[in-house]
Amino acid sequence: MPSFLKINSKKMKKIFSLAGSTLAMIGIIFIAIRLHGYWRGAHLEKVHTSVWVIIILLALCYSVINIFLALSWRSILLHLNVEVSKAWAVRVYGISQLAKYVPGNIFHLAGRQALSMAAGLPAKKVLTSSLYEQGIIIISGVAAGWIVLSALAPSFPLLMGISLLIISLMILLACLQFFLSKKMAIAGLLQITFLIFSAFIFVAILKNITHAEYLGPDVLFYAGGTYIIAWLAGLITPGAPAGVGVRELVILFCLSNIIPESELLLAVVLGRVVTVIGDVIFYVYAHFIRMKQESL
Repeated sequence: MPSFLKINSKKMKKIFSLAGSTLAMIGIIFIAIRLHGYWRGAHLEKVHTSVWVIIILLALCYSVINIFLALSWRSILLHLNVEVSKAWAVRVYGISQLAKYVPGNIFHLAGRQALSMAAGLPAKKVLTSSLYEQGIIIISGVAAGWIVLSALAPSFPLLMGISLLIISLMILLACLQFFLSKKMAIAGLLQITFLIFSAFIFVAILKNITHAEYLGPDVLFYAGGTYIIAWLAGLITPGAPAGVGVRELVILFCLSNIIPESELLLAVVLGRVVTVIGDVIFYVYAHFIRMKQESL
């Protein structure tokens, strides 16, 4: 290869790396703005200290489950014959994730693309991996609609909704393995695991700020399913940074007739605080993770 092409290649890698890191830093700025807005808008200073301890613990849990998404993305790359280590996938995914808070709701994908290209990965396959990732998690999230349907239509039994949810997810995983590969099925399972734990975290917030008499097992299932659908709505809405506004609107629409609106609104805001802090913790972990290669 001519020497000038090598120089240009090195420059391009530096540009891609700088672009990815810059998007992450811009994301941090928007996170600070969002947190300030949440604090002023919901009077979070009135939240009891014990609840804040729980919120911090849940934020730590949320930062950990982000690893499922990073490993899912790696599994998709492996399906596309792109060999990367677990450590590298977690690092790139964690650093680029903060850019989802930048208005536009696509910059985390752009940042990941830039960092991957800076590492020498084929651009087309990285783009394909992002499309696969979005498609699988959208289908997985839609399956939670069976539980939400139980909440919106009293004649539709919750048990049937749960059964149809499980069957739908099993069919999805079977199709991924049969038509694509086992690696894609693993990617789907990891994404489903992330969604389930995310729902558990929101339910835990509800249990700690609302009156116990409102929260029977059926309401907890409704709340968890609604959170997944709300998360999905925020994901696919163009221009909504990290689904801000959209996620909250869906939750309030589906649950306000079951849970007092004042308590539900506080839970929604605290849920957003948990995810924001969790993303920041995951970013810090990803930023300083060692880049040693792992056996694949």
